[in-house]
Amino acid sequence: MASFRFRLEASLRLAEQALEAAQQVFAQEVQYWQTLVKICAIQQERFNTAQEGQRDAGRHRPEELGMWQIFVLEQLRELRQGEEERLEQERVMENARCMLLEAHREVEKFRRLKEKQAKAFQLAESQKEQKILDETGQILHWHQQIKIS
Repeated sequence: MASFRFRLEASLRLAEQALEAAQQVFAQEVQYWQTLVKICAIQQERFNTAQEGQRDAGRHRPEELGMWQIFVLEQLRELRQGEEERLEQERVMENARCMLLEAHREVEKFRRLKEKQAKAFQLAESQKEQKILDETGQILHWHQQIKIS
């Protein structure tokens, strides 16, 4: 009996390699995004602390108020910059996710095609075997009829 050979096996392997690469890229982008989220949280804490210092200086140490205002503005600038980086990374991460989904679809397309072709091959082989068995049965029956007559 012949064995099934998928003619697009090389394409399937390439698609699987592309899927693995897309998974790695997506994982790296997610990891970087998580890092940026943590950095933004830390910067938010620094900004909040600076605002508290500014309020405290305004109430108790007016001579330090100008220095605290400059510090608060710098912390706010860094916070906004971090938020912009995080938002940009979310766009990059979303793009990587789309590429990953597309690579996954491509692999699944080849796998379904392979499965469909394998089933069709098995059906054709079964039909060939059944035809051979039917012919063998007819020949045996014909030989028995000849012996009886």
